[in-house]
Amino acid sequence: MADKRERQGSCAPSGTVRGELYQEHLALGGSLGRAEDTGLAFPASYPGEHKLEVTLQGAAISDLTGATYRLVSGAHPQELCEAAFCARKLGVGQCAFEPALTGDGAITSVALLARTGTHEYVLLDPTHRGPVVAGWLTFLSQVKSSDGAPYEGTTVEEASGMLVPLLIMGARANELLADYLPQAARALPARGAVESVTLDGHIPALLMGIPLDIAAGTPSYILLVPKVAARIMWRSLLSFTWVEPVGRNAVLDAWSQLPWMQRLDSTDVVEISEQDLRAWGLLRRGNDYVGARGIHGE
Repeated sequence: MADKRERQGSCAPSGTVRGELYQEHLALGGSLGRAEDTGLAFPASYPGEHKLEVTLQGAAISDLTGATYRLVSGAHPQELCEAAFCARKLGVGQCAFEPALTGDGAITSVALLARTGTHEYVLLDPTHRGPVVAGWLTFLSQVKSSDGAPYEGTTVEEASGMLVPLLIMGARANELLADYLPQAARALPARGAVESVTLDGHIPALLMGIPLDIAAGTPSYILLVPKVAARIMWRSLLSFTWVEPVGRNAVLDAWSQLPWMQRLDSTDVVEISEQDLRAWGLLRRGNDYVGARGIHGE
C-alpha cells in the first residue's frame, strides 16, 4: 500500500471540518466531500478503486466520519427510541435498521440503530437522509404536552467527537478482525449484535455485526474506535495486501442492496406501505410508535 500513501488527494471544500483521518485520506489520494449537517470532511472515493464486487472478495474499509452519527443517552433514551423507530425494540447489545416515521406515516430515513448500553443508543446513517432523521429525533426528544415532557433529560448528541466509525466488509472481514482479537475471544458478533472488544489486547472498541445483505451474506461490521487509536488502526488495517479503502460512494453502493434504499433516493416526502415495511422486517406489531396511525391509514 506504500505507493498509495505517496499520492495526494484533493483538499475538501472551504469551511470543512477535519476529522481524525483527514490526512490519511489525502495521503491515499482521496477525493473529499463535506457533510451537510456537520461540515466534516469525508472520502467520497479513492483513485484506482476496484468495482465493489471485486474489492469485497478481500475486505473493504471505509471511514464513516461525516455520516450522520448521534448518541442518544440520559434519562429516557429507550422510551424515545422505541417511540421514534418502528421496527424492533432493541435489547442491550443489539442493532438493526430502523425506520423513523413522521406523525402522518412518512419515512424520514431508515437508519442503523444500536443499543450500546442500558441508557445509550447510537444512530448511524451515511445517506442524504441522515440529517432528516437526526433532526426529527432531536425534535421528538424535546416534545412537551399537557402531561409534561416525556423524554426530559434525554439528549441527542452529535457524536463525531467521540468514537471513530469504520465500516469493514468483505469475504475476508472475519479473518481481518479476528487478527486483532485475543485467541480466547475471536468469536465475532453475529448479525444484529453489538459487543465490546479489545483490539490487540489494549484498544477498547465497539463492534457491530450489521445486517447488510451484500454479495450473498458477505460479513459487514462497524468498528467504533477511540480517536487516539483511529490512525493506528486505519494504517494497520491497510497493511493487509487484500484490504482496500473505499469512499462514501462505494458505501452507498453497498447500502443500495437493502430493499428499501431505492425508495429513499428521492428528496421529496417518501411514503412506504405498511405491507412493504412488514415484508422487509421494518415494522413491529402494535401502535406504540410515532406515525402508527398514519402508516395504518387511520
